[in-house]
This record gives sequence, structure tokens and C-alpha cells, in this order.
Amino acid sequence: MLDDLRLEPLLFPSRFTSHRMRILVNGLDVVAAAYPPDGFHGQPVAGFMPSFLLGPNGLAASAEAREVAVGGSDMSEDRLTVRIHQAGLEVIWDCWRLIDIRTVLKEGAELGLGTFRFDPLTYAQEIAQATERANRMWPARSVAENFQAMLLPGSYQQGQDYGSWIRGYPTIRAPRDRPDVVEIGYYARDPTGQRYTMPGRYHITFPVDGTDPAVQAQAIADRLCHEDLKPLSVHQPRRRR
Repeated sequence: MLDDLRLEPLLFPSRFTSHRMRILVNGLDVVAAAYPPDGFHGQPVAGFMPSFLLGPNGLAASAEAREVAVGGSDMSEDRLTVRIHQAGLEVIWDCWRLIDIRTVLKEGAELGLGTFRFDPLTYAQEIAQATERANRMWPARSVAENFQAMLLPGSYQQGQDYGSWIRGYPTIRAPRDRPDVVEIGYYARDPTGQRYTMPGRYHITFPVDGTDPAVQAQAIADRLCHEDLKPLSVHQPRRRR
């Protein structure tokens, strides 16, 4: 009996800094299942970006076996990998490994993930349908992605220069259920200079419309760079561990 694959793009997920994917085999989230209940040292885990997983170097299957990193946290240190290849009338996933940098933490039966076999036609159709779902556009998504593109690599982390008021952007979101709003989370500079950032983070929303998304993104960036928007933002205190 063949297994059932479902790929669910997670666009602007609240707990990650980029689009992600939920990978379900027979209803089981394989990435979540491979990690401890608290993820990777407390960091949430999910399938990697749809643009990678749905591309030629991702889940696409051929007769040549490839080890593919399918998911992990935002830490860039850990990854869950699986070997993918097509043998005759089956696409096969096996040889699972959970890796921290170069150290294999668990593999094979230790992960509780065995060999999965898929029908090649159904497999290709699921990748095509997931690609269509991942590529859906709406006004806020266009603006948010233009805003992301304006930022330097590593922009979601503290340490970049974003003007007088901002230290970094931990979240940039455009939820599908709110197609006309961009949500931005930011770390605020401490105006006294005594601390690197103000405690916690701030969240603010910006309305968008169907006009040029690049122009709207630039306008948002200008406001964040030159105005103190904390009075208009919602403050989220730092969580105690």
C-alpha cells in the first residue's frame, strides 16, 4: 500500500522569519515528529521554504538518489534530511537523519520515521498543486515581500542599522485572512543608549492597497526609519523562560 503525501505551504507563519512548509505523510507532520516536543532547543520547527522544497533541488524525484534537507528551525544549524529517489513505479523516501551542524543526532529508526513510498504521478501532482498554493498573491503579500527584499541579508536579526528607532525586524507578515494589511514586528532602539534594545518587541500594522507594491514598501520603510512609531504599536514583553 502506497503512502499519502500532503504539502501545505505556510505563508508568513507567525513563529518563523520566512515562508515554510508543513510536510504531512499519512497525516503525520514528519518534521515535527523527528524533533523533541519543544522543537530545536525551544525553537519551533517546520519544513523549509516552499521555493526550495518545490524547486528542482527539493522534493523532485529522479532515478538518482539525493539527500534533501526538508526542515528544521530558523537557527541555520539543524536540519532533518531524507533520501529521495524514484525506483520504477515508486518514489521512495528513506534514510532519515537529524543533523546539528555536522553532528548526526539521530537517524533511521531512532527518529521513528521509516520508508515511505508514493505513486509518482500523484507525487508530481501534489508538488504542482503545492506550488500553485505557494504562489498565490494578494496585495499585502506583494508589499511585504518587497519590504523584505529591501532589507539586508540577516535583516530579521538584531545588528543591522535601520535608522534612529529600529534595531531589527523579527517578523514581517501578510496573513492571507487580512489581505489589505502588512504586520511588522520590530525591536526598538533604547533612546538612552543604556541598552542595545528596548525590552520585548513591538508590532504595528500598515494598510495597503492595489497600487505599486514597491512604492508602498518604500513608504513603510521610510516611516519606520524616520518616525518613532512605538506609540502606535503594540508592545509584546519578553517572555520569561
